[in-house]
Amino acid sequence: MRRLLPFVLVILLAACGRQPAVASTPPPAPTLPMVGEILAAPTAGPVSTIGMLYVTGDGAALVDELRIGADGAMSPLDDQGIWLGWPAGLPAEARRVRGGEARSMVVELSGSLVGPGQYGLAGQYAYTIDEPVLKPLDARDLTIPLLLGNSDMYEGLPVRLRGHLLASSGTALLIERIGEGGIPDERALQVKLAALPRDPTLIAALHASADGRAAFGPVEITGLWRGGRLYPLAATPR
Repeated sequence: MRRLLPFVLVILLAACGRQPAVASTPPPAPTLPMVGEILAAPTAGPVSTIGMLYVTGDGAALVDELRIGADGAMSPLDDQGIWLGWPAGLPAEARRVRGGEARSMVVELSGSLVGPGQYGLAGQYAYTIDEPVLKPLDARDLTIPLLLGNSDMYEGLPVRLRGHLLASSGTALLIERIGEGGIPDERALQVKLAALPRDPTLIAALHASADGRAAFGPVEITGLWRGGRLYPLAATPR
């Protein structure tokens, strides 16, 4: 035992002399994919996604992007969505639909993806969800400077921004201020969109640049802020 004692003391002293380990900062939690990303390569089974809940008197669907007119009238851009019908967990604020009215909100959806098939009243949706769980996500009304100054705070969250859309082939920016002919103010902040808004009526409502290669004009965009870019869910001309 006496022979072991010096050896034990050496080990203890070495342990006491070590520097305490510094805890590493955990990486940010991954954000959920958009419903369009899920449907681009659909796999039946458990999914979690974010999209725009679209509700009429016929039922509800989760869609990738909505068309919203200046008068507030809304409709899905296409049939690329997930049919939900009237799920038990539909948010109370989405159930107040009368006649031809429609309501929408950004939601997080989880459940088991089923399909392909024909779902919805006209069978226009190829996928549905078994036992869906819906979580409403409030879109934050922000200015472009406030969003860019607190980018990490809003990562993975829906936001609503106003600005001037500048769209050309394959590129779209939301800019604080824009000058004559669609030239951005040199001091104006700007947000890059992950994709062009797909609503052709929105683009038609914008002004065309002198060379016809770009469109610009004031808009309001609701989208998901992720990785320093805005993924548009709905865009409205102002």
